[in-house]
Amino acid sequence: MPAKVTIMGKEAKVKIVNAAKNKGDFFFDNNKINGQSLSFGQSNDVKVASGNTSISFYANGVQDVSTTINFVSSFSYTAFYVEDKAGKGDILAFEDNLGATEAGKARVRFMNLSPSFTNSININLPGSTLLVNALGFKETSLDFSIEPNVNLGISVLGAGGVKVIDGSEFEAGKIYTIWISGTSNANLTVNKITYN
Repeated sequence: MPAKVTIMGKEAKVKIVNAAKNKGDFFFDNNKINGQSLSFGQSNDVKVASGNTSISFYANGVQDVSTTINFVSSFSYTAFYVEDKAGKGDILAFEDNLGATEAGKARVRFMNLSPSFTNSININLPGSTLLVNALGFKETSLDFSIEPNVNLGISVLGAGGVKVIDGSEFEAGKIYTIWISGTSNANLTVNKITYN
């Protein structure tokens, strides 16, 4: 079961995700909130008091980064720990849109969390229709309503080659974050979070 931080009063929901190679721990207001240390791609769901919260990430027992984020009561967020090419850490928090989806469609947003690509990334619908243009490192797209069972193509600008996300990955009525990782242009990896 995910570790929980239960605080009396108004709360926000936060999904914490380690999107870097180093195993580590999240601390909210100096309290460790995950049980076991999180490896790459692992996540926990937590509840925190609304308002300003100090968030830190410790890699191998050493504080790597600390920031303050204002969480709004009853809202949902996804927070990622990422590292740049030099190994410098950062914490990125994004508000989640968990409202009802369009009938018969899935809602998805895309994030580029790899510092190793030589350029930003594009995401295309079939027929080379551009969905997301030039998504840079640590950037997130808007939310899109897409038809299930429609393949999506992801490519690094100027690099050639396309990584295909099979349309079967998406289901009508579901809400997703697709975050892109990889150690090189040729090693682009698709990671999926499903919220409902």
